[in-house]
Order: sequence, then C-alpha cells, then structure tokens
Amino acid sequence: MSSFKRRVTTTPLPGSRPSPYNSLPLLSTGLSSLDDLLGGGLPLSSSLLIQSDALTSYADLLLKFWVAQGLEAKQEVVVVGSALDSEGPQGLVESLMEVDGGQVLGDEEDEEENKEAKEEKLKIAFRYEGMKQHATTVSAPTRKQLLPLLNPLRADELTFARFSTAPKGIENDVYCSLFDLTTTKQLRAADRARLTVVDVDELAERPTGVYEALYERLESIITEKGYLLPEDGAKPSKALRIAISSFGSPSWGPSSSAALYSFLHRLRPLLRRSACTLISTFPLPLHASSPTLLTRLSHASDAVLSLTSFASSPLSISQFPRHHGLLSIPKLPALGSLVPPSAKLSVLRGLGGGGEGRENNLGFRVKRRRFVVETVNADEPVGPEVEKKKVEKKVEEKKVELKVKEQIVERETKVRFAGEKEAPKEQPRRSVSSIMHKQPELYEF
Repeated sequence: MSSFKRRVTTTPLPGSRPSPYNSLPLLSTGLSSLDDLLGGGLPLSSSLLIQSDALTSYADLLLKFWVAQGLEAKQEVVVVGSALDSEGPQGLVESLMEVDGGQVLGDEEDEEENKEAKEEKLKIAFRYEGMKQHATTVSAPTRKQLLPLLNPLRADELTFARFSTAPKGIENDVYCSLFDLTTTKQLRAADRARLTVVDVDELAERPTGVYEALYERLESIITEKGYLLPEDGAKPSKALRIAISSFGSPSWGPSSSAALYSFLHRLRPLLRRSACTLISTFPLPLHASSPTLLTRLSHASDAVLSLTSFASSPLSISQFPRHHGLLSIPKLPALGSLVPPSAKLSVLRGLGGGGEGRENNLGFRVKRRRFVVETVNADEPVGPEVEKKKVEKKVEEKKVELKVKEQIVERETKVRFAGEKEAPKEQPRRSVSSIMHKQPELYEF
C-alpha cells in the first residue's frame, strides 16, 4: 500500500480564512485594524470581552461591526441584550451599518484622509516625495492579498483573471468588508432569517435565573442548528457568531460577580466544542464595587480589549486632538499556540509585524464614515497619571519663574548706594508739528 496521498485543496469555512501562524480558522471583526491587532482575526471557538466606557458607546459600535460583518458573510448571528438598555438587542440589529458603496475589501483611501494628508504634507526635498509615507493604521486587505493564504498557487502567478482557478466557494467569499457609518443597512428577509435576537428580560422570569437560562438557550441554539463539532474530527461546514451587549449590566437584574464568572467559565468549553465565536461588551464602571471582577472575567475569556475615551478628560483631548480615546489589549487570543500570533503578525503593535521591536501605543477615532484604530505618539508615555504629572510640572515651573522675577525686582530696589538719587526719567520729545497744530492762529498771514 502506497504511503503517498494526493494533496487536495481544503476549502475554508464561508466568511473565514486560515491563520498564517497556525492555520486555525479566523473570523473578521469587521475592522481590518482590529483584525490586525488580534493576529488576522478572532479564532473560531474563542471569546472576546470588550471593556466599555461609562460615558460613550464605542464598545457597542464595535459590536455592530461584528454583527454586520456576519450578515455580510452570510453567517448566522445571535444577538443577546436587554431591552432596558440604551438600544436593546432589536435596536442594535436595526441600526447596523451598510457596506461602503457595495465595494468589499477595497483599498481606497478616505476623502478626509487625503485632505488631511495634503494639508499636513511637509516637503523636504523633491527626491523624497516619491517615498512611502509613515502609516499609522492598516487598510482593508484586497482579494489579491488574501488569495495566497487560501490558494496554494504562487503569489506571483495570481492575477484577477485567474479567480476561476481558486477553490469553489473562495472566489465569491467575503472576509472583511468596508462599512460606512453614515448609512443604515436595510435588512432583507434573508438577513432576518440568519438573525436570532434573545432578550434577557424574557429570561428573567425563569426560576433558574437569567444567566442559567441564557446558557441553556445558547446551548440549545448551538445544538439544534448543528454547530457542534463532529466527534470524528471533521471540519465544520459553517460558523456561528454570538454578540452579547452590556453583559452583566443592572438591566439584567440583580447579579453577583460569582454568577458572571460562572457563566463565562461554563460558556468557554461550549465554544470549544462548537464552531461558534463570542464577542461581549462589559460595562466595567457599573461594577466599581468589585475591583477584581474584570481580572476574574479575563481568566474566563480568550481575549480582552479595553477602550478608554477622552470624553471626561479635557487634558487628554488637548494632548491627542485627533483621537477620541486609547485602546489596549490586556489579553490576546492564543489558541493552539504558546505565544499569541499577534506578537509576530500584527503591524500596529510593532513587535514583529515590521515594527521596531517595541509595542506601540494605540488609539482610536470615529470619523464621519469610519472607525479607525491607529498608533499614537509612542515617544511620550500616555495615560491619565502621566497627564496629571505634566500639568503639575508646568504649574511648578510657572511658580518658580514668577518667584525668580519677584526676587530680581526686589534686589534692584534694595541695591543702591547711600544718598544716590534716582535718575530722572527721560521725557519724550515733542515734535514741532504738534506744537504748531495746537495754536494754528499764530501762523496765519
């Protein structure tokens, strides 16, 4: 019996792509810059916890990108939330963004970016004008860039005319779309059929409690729709996206930190046994009485993302006028590897993706049509404590400067010889024309 086997091109899941690091299926978050920070996307069967801010709804905006990308990739999506929140699960679904002009995976620059680049352009010499400018973010990848990861053909042999040679299901596949924040997606009947909205207010009447009832509901959805991984090790044929808005907020009813941790801890092995990926937002300021709660929930999640807006910090707004907040990732997904793939694949982090070997400070800004994650000034430390120290230092320098001026004036008045009179002040000279104009009758003849 021959030991040689024919190499067959494996087709990835619809709306996914294999990781260049460990070949695990990845799902896009809907933002190419956020995918870059996660190492190309969020791994299948994993979970991401987004720490939301108290005064802004940027975390819910990221959740909308996650849901909209799932519908664009023709994947089923489960949206969980409370109708007592600002939008509720149904309001979140009805306010999704539309793809920008129907162009998927485009690499067109935004008009505002081009305008800013022209205004801020600094010409040093004509021979440097053709050099590549320093990029602070990453753009959405093109089909020509993604196809070598999905097709074993050589990259130099790939052209747009050879899309017909790609495996079945790849040529029309969608991974990361470009969304426009000024448009609202008109949900079709096919989109609504892929959506499952779960209101936790309806689960509050269960005697087992909200979190136990929600776990049973998610388990039944995963089992009934066939998202459990086959026991024979075969690859799944479809992927499910789960979005939980404002997890553990007061609108969910009375809860304890143990109940929140127990829910995520039980949900994690369920995700491992299924082709499902979860993104949830967590309002940390509403749980100020439990300072260690976020640390416990981080242990029950595969990745944690933190958003810190400048809405309540005028000093931060003056220091970073182009940005709306800072972004950090305390925990990165590392499924199937000891080191997170983001450490070697991410360009924005700057550790191994073509950077200088040091991690960059990251910020975000919401423009009229885009949500952009980009690097901020990495030469100076950032944060509220650093800003407070800078202000205190400036105040001390101003006090020292005023004190020195007072000492100089006092010294000049005291250091005089005995009997020395103060020098008379020099009177300003009056012009002849002003004297003549005061008595014009003397000059009439």
